[in-house]
Amino acid sequence: MNPLHSKSVATRMVMFVAGLGLVTSLAVFVAGGSHAGLSAAAGAALALANFVLLRTIVQKIVTGDMHRKLPVIGLLFLKMGAVMGLVFLVIIRGWVTLIPFTIGLSTLSVGLIANSLLTQREDRQSEY
Repeated sequence: MNPLHSKSVATRMVMFVAGLGLVTSLAVFVAGGSHAGLSAAAGAALALANFVLLRTIVQKIVTGDMHRKLPVIGLLFLKMGAVMGLVFLVIIRGWVTLIPFTIGLSTLSVGLIANSLLTQREDRQSEY
């Protein structure tokens, strides 16, 4: 796989997850009201931001030289702690409704799985 193709795949994954988060948030908004919809949107936005940051950090780890990898790996752990702290904070403060927020967070994993299944299917169809 050439680097240009992998960049387009990564962009497609981000766009797919963002689109799924938007559709899910709108569905929760219609089904559960404005606070539930905003909670789902907050979860989807946090999941998407986490994914984009993770992708950027891992890309720097993979492409960087040995002397620059250790601080970037430390940044990975700091990001993970910050995301956990932010999730804890928004739940404890009551800024979000728990179930819709969790639904929004889950759009990351569902979106990545669905995107990979669709990509595999398209690759198989292009072979024939």
